[in-house]
Amino acid sequence: MADLGNPFGVDLATMIFGAGLSLLLSASVMSYEDEITGWTAPELLGAIGAAFVAVGTLLGITLVIVGLR
Repeated sequence: MADLGNPFGVDLATMIFGAGLSLLLSASVMSYEDEITGWTAPELLGAIGAAFVAVGTLLGITLVIVGLR
């Protein structure tokens, strides 16, 4: 029987959470970009995206080393 949470090899809960987080961050950057750092919206979104990639990579490597993936 197929795993309902993982029908196509992608964890749906993680994917939906990530999409929601991306939309939330985009909305907050568009609303508060001048108050945060003075950066433009694309620069701020790029920095946040790079931070998420770095954290996700470190988390993934850690999980593989520990043996949880």
